Amino acid sequence: MFEKVLVKGQNDETLLPRVLRVLSKNGAAVRSLKMDNSAEETTLEIQLDQLVAAQIAKLLAKQVAVTSVYTVM
Repeated sequence: MFEKVLVKGQNDETLLPRVLRVLSKNGAAVRSLKMDNSAEETTLEIQLDQLVAAQIAKLLAKQVAVTSVYTVM
């Protein structure tokens, strides 16, 4: 089973590398990643294993400067 983690943050070129660094350090297996940019905001939709999605969402909220992070089933 998989869950999506939705990450929203300022449109900054370092957002994606910072998010990927957190995922890599925690051994999260990314099934898919979708990125949408607007003039002011970047949205990342990351599909992860259900067992780690909630944990990764909490880590991203603490370690990466983002507007919001939440999980979707």
